[in-house]
This record gives sequence, structure tokens and C-alpha cells, in this order.
Amino acid sequence: MVAVLCAVALFNAGCETPPLANMVRAEMALGHARDNSVKKYASLELEEAEAMMQVAREEMAFQQGKMSLFRKYAYADTLIAHANALTHTAADSATARRARALEMASTEVATLSEDVKSWREDMDESLTLYRAEKLWTLAQMSLQSAKTLLQMEDLEAALSSAQECREQLSALRDAVNHHDADEQARINAAKKWVAETLAESRRTGAKAIIVNKDEHKLHLYDGGQLIKSYRCDLGFNAAYQKLFAGDGATPEGSYHVSKVNQGSRYFKALLLNYPNDEDKRRFAANKKAGRISKRAGIGKLIEIHGHGGQNKDWTDGCVALSDSDMLDLMRHVGTGTRVTIVRKLS
Repeated sequence: MVAVLCAVALFNAGCETPPLANMVRAEMALGHARDNSVKKYASLELEEAEAMMQVAREEMAFQQGKMSLFRKYAYADTLIAHANALTHTAADSATARRARALEMASTEVATLSEDVKSWREDMDESLTLYRAEKLWTLAQMSLQSAKTLLQMEDLEAALSSAQECREQLSALRDAVNHHDADEQARINAAKKWVAETLAESRRTGAKAIIVNKDEHKLHLYDGGQLIKSYRCDLGFNAAYQKLFAGDGATPEGSYHVSKVNQGSRYFKALLLNYPNDEDKRRFAANKKAGRISKRAGIGKLIEIHGHGGQNKDWTDGCVALSDSDMLDLMRHVGTGTRVTIVRKLS
């Protein structure tokens, strides 16, 4: 009888209940971690949890392979608990890292959004520089890509697009600074042209026109005194001196009205004597130096005409006023009126 009781006691001691519920919870937590962002943000911690869970599975299988009398699950349960703890640690680490990455990417995109907006405002207040416009457009596209990737939480790609945007804005800044560095000589020449034009207007009492491309203004003088100013549109490449036909640049220099056209396709027009001798000299020098194509022409038909008032630079190189302003200007000027066009005066 004593032997039987001892055998029963020994059997009961070996018949431990397998920790299946704990195993299921741990496997579910691990599966949830795999399906979410844990692998992306805490891959090493997740690998450690996976490895520990595999050891726990092997221990469970090892115990299940024994006769029920000899099964002991305490070690397996410990391994399962350890694997589960590692999974939760990985999940917590991933949550914290994801939050930091999102904050960093969001801050970068927000900063770049302000930078891109600021550049747009600055460029809208000055002449269009086509290299700068191209770089700004590329920066805007990179920024939009970064925003889209941020919404998708592809943060690595979002930051890569943000870096492209920052590099394009840096190139934009260099382009503008380089352009501005060359401006002083042109400003000095422009001031001289304007001074000569106004001196002549004062001496003769004649009307004179000064077009300031940077201001997008046509100023009308009488006897050297400013009497009217009109908003004007310019050539689509207005930030540059005109070099050849089709370049979209509004020429800079001293001209005069060579013909009055009351029936222009652009309402009314004042034809200028472009190209003048200085334009022809510059064109020949640039062609000889290879700066423009040998097939390029110097261009003609530069006018002050109507159909302006569009608040954008769209002409092929002409100066465009609104029809009402053009009609008003025509009351004051005619053939022979001096017209000086400058890029900027300060």
C-alpha cells in the first residue's frame, strides 16, 4: 500500500500542466510586433525576442516528448516569460524611436516648407531668374515628395527627399548670390543711362521714359520731372540682358521710339530702335566668343505695347502695359521719345 501511494505521488509530481496559455499570449505578442513597426525601429531587440521564443518552443517540445510522468515545464515557462518581456521591450523601444523619427522628419519638412515659401515670396518680388526658378521648382517637388512619404511613414525616404530639397535650396541661394554679385557694374551703368536721359529731358523739356525692370515699372518724365508711373510686364526671361532672338529677355540700354503703331496686335505699340549700335556690338562679340549659337539672330520688334497688366513676365522681350495705361501713355509720347531700360538701380 505504501509503495502504491509513493508511485501515485511521484506520478502527480511529474504531471505538470503545460503553460500553453502563456505560450499563446507570447506568440500573439510576437506576431503583432512582426506585423507592426517594431521590426523597422527595433530589429535587434525583436531578433532577440524571436531567438528566445524559439528556445522556449524547443524546450516545450522537449518536455512534450517525454513521458507525462517526467514532464517539467517550469523552465519552458521561464523562457516564455523572458521572450514575452523581450517582445514588449522591443515594442516599447520601437514606439519611442518611431516617435523621435516622426518628430525629426516632421520638423525638417515644416522648416523646409517655410524656406520654400520664403524663397517664393522673395522671387515674386524680383525679376525671374530662370536657373533659380528651375531650382525652386525642383525644391518644391522634393518637398512634396517628402510630405507624401512622411504621411506614409516611410521616414528614411522622406528625410532623403528633404535632404534633396535642402540641397536644391542651397543651389538656389548660390545662383541668386552669384547673379547679385555681377549686378554692381550693371547698376553703375544703369545709373549713368538714367542720369543722361533725365539731363536731356531737363535740357530739352521733352518727355522721356525710364523702364526699371526690377520694379516692373515704366516711369514717364517731363522736363526731367516724374509725372506718371505704370506697372509693366516684361519678357519671360527679364532678369537678363537680351543676347539673341527668342531668349525672352527685355533689352537694357538707351533707345528711342522709332514708330507709333495705333493698330498693333497688342492693342497699341511704340516700336523701339532695337537693336542699337551697342546691342549689335555685344551680339557680335558674344557670337565670336561662342557664348551664343552661330545660327542665332539678334532679334527685332521690341516694343512698348498693350495687353499687359497680367502681373507676370510673359512677352518675348517687350514691355507690356495694360490697355488703359497704354492709351494714357500714348497721349504723352511719340516718335523720337527717349526710352531707357535698366535692370535695377539699387
